[in-house]
Amino acid sequence: MASGCSSGETLSEPEPAAGDLANAISQGIVTEQMLERCAQESRIDIRNKEGQTPLMLACLKGLEDVVKFLLANGANPNSKSLKDGNTPLHYACMLEDTLGNASFLERPSGHQLEPTKWRTPEISIVKLLLNYGASVQNNIDGWSPVCVAAYYLLNDFVDFFLSMGDDDIPVEDKIKASELLGVLQATLGQRPIEDAFHSFCRAINLKEGAGVNEGKVQTSELAACFSKLSLKEFHKLEEIKSVESSESALKAHAILVGEKLFPPSLKQSYFFPSLAYFASRFVFHQEKVESGFQIFSHVLDSEGCGEALPGTVLKQLSYAYHFHQVSYDMNEEPEPLVRQLTRDMLSAYVTVFKNVHIDSLLNVCHSLMQRFSVILFSEAMDWSSRNILKSTLQDIENLLSVIRSRILRERPDEYNKMPSLTFEIMTLVRKDEGVLFNCIYFLREWFLVKIRYMLLRVLPSDNASYQDRSSGNTILHMLAYSTFPATSFGCLKKVMKCIHDLARAFIRHGCSLEAVNHEGQTARDILDEFDLKKKKPNFKLIESLLSPPTTVLQLQETAVRVVLRHKINYQDILPLRLHEMMERVTDSDFKSKVLRKFDNGKSEENSDSNDSSDSSEENSDSDDSSDSENSSESSEDSE
Repeated sequence: MASGCSSGETLSEPEPAAGDLANAISQGIVTEQMLERCAQESRIDIRNKEGQTPLMLACLKGLEDVVKFLLANGANPNSKSLKDGNTPLHYACMLEDTLGNASFLERPSGHQLEPTKWRTPEISIVKLLLNYGASVQNNIDGWSPVCVAAYYLLNDFVDFFLSMGDDDIPVEDKIKASELLGVLQATLGQRPIEDAFHSFCRAINLKEGAGVNEGKVQTSELAACFSKLSLKEFHKLEEIKSVESSESALKAHAILVGEKLFPPSLKQSYFFPSLAYFASRFVFHQEKVESGFQIFSHVLDSEGCGEALPGTVLKQLSYAYHFHQVSYDMNEEPEPLVRQLTRDMLSAYVTVFKNVHIDSLLNVCHSLMQRFSVILFSEAMDWSSRNILKSTLQDIENLLSVIRSRILRERPDEYNKMPSLTFEIMTLVRKDEGVLFNCIYFLREWFLVKIRYMLLRVLPSDNASYQDRSSGNTILHMLAYSTFPATSFGCLKKVMKCIHDLARAFIRHGCSLEAVNHEGQTARDILDEFDLKKKKPNFKLIESLLSPPTTVLQLQETAVRVVLRHKINYQDILPLRLHEMMERVTDSDFKSKVLRKFDNGKSEENSDSNDSSDSSEENSDSDDSSDSENSSESSEDSE
């Protein structure tokens, strides 16, 4: 037996338990001996714990020789999986998603269902099953195998099923599969819209040929939203032919058709993400802003009642911030209505996060942190004023407060596992490859001040001890990685002062100096690898801060760390000196002369450089001429 089987040592092979054949097929380790033994013992249809038979899994894996053997030895071609009612024919029409069960929020925009790679299903397995008496049945979602084939864009499979007589496949299933294929072709990935047009025409032709009468068409809430954009579903051939060249019209038709076709599980993973993505094409066009946001509101309502995954709209909003469609970009301002409606969306998420099931919230928590970080980082890296940054920060803080309080109250064991917003922001700082620290340009200095302000404001309520599961990195590791490219640019004193402030704050709030990542490195090890101390004398300040203490901490420093790490409310309790050490951020962080000019929207490239109250630090940086030439403000007092 050539395909899917391997010969093995039968003497040493353990006796398979019930369900082991299905598991062996699933893992690709099935042997001829195992198949023969299970056939002899009449255990050819033993299910695994998911309720799948060996035949179903052999069809899914495309193991044609195994399928032949199982069928020849009495495997039932019409058995149904216990979980979803799929038959072997359904599995033969499926692709294995190599992204597994990853949330759609973590997948590329516009490609929510496309795996990175997959095997090519064999239509010969479908024919083999039919020859052994397999019948076309519906699963629990009402989908027959031809619908599954359409869902995976297997055009040849769809054509084969549609060529079968109406006695074998009801015309209703042929219509549904043609519509479903058109929906996927119109909305998934970069495919020619002409393919979708032809599929929709075929569906309408099948309806007209079979005399299917749809009766009075009910107008859904979504259809009402689309009508304001002059978009609708088409029911007659001449109607859809009139918009053959209109991509927006065909995509709108696809979404309205898809609303009726997808079962709840696929509405979560595909339909609502596609709808939100479609709406994003309109919300940033002046004439269609409100209608686009009305579609967003429709999806947001679906998030609140559990039909859509939490964060579906937030994903599109984060892209909008990233591409400067919401934030200010140089002297070009967005439509004021866009910013206001975007803030309204963020505010509306408070209700969503209060009402959504806690399991759903936990499942997307990491993705939500990523979206929040993109919004905040983009806002900080734009030409926007401090008031805009502060208002966006307040919106995000309100949402984080709801999420954290719910998890602490309902799933306290999960609270300390929550992902860190600070870590996600530092990940973006690192990806910026040090451009943030290029303070030769005053605009970059403005960005640096806003990033520092944002991080120090987020940190007190965040999990500073968070260690990333995939890399083992902490926020100190990410800061250390960002330090090397930072030294390649000018104004080193300002950069090092900012890095020093952040490192000290990270440590005080609980980030471990001794945490080791998956490469076996501490944050200090990363700095040693860069060997920057030979190049930049004042780098020793950062180096010493990230080194384990050689003396006992001062009592004041110990008190500060205890208060911050345990998030103790210290207002009106601590002495003034300890208050000053808490590194709370206020508007005074924005009082640099040059930064005030940016905050007022002026692009002056000269700033006062006479303020040199921190001359000692200036002198220690004398090896970097760009620092003394471009310094416009004395740094804050060191600890």
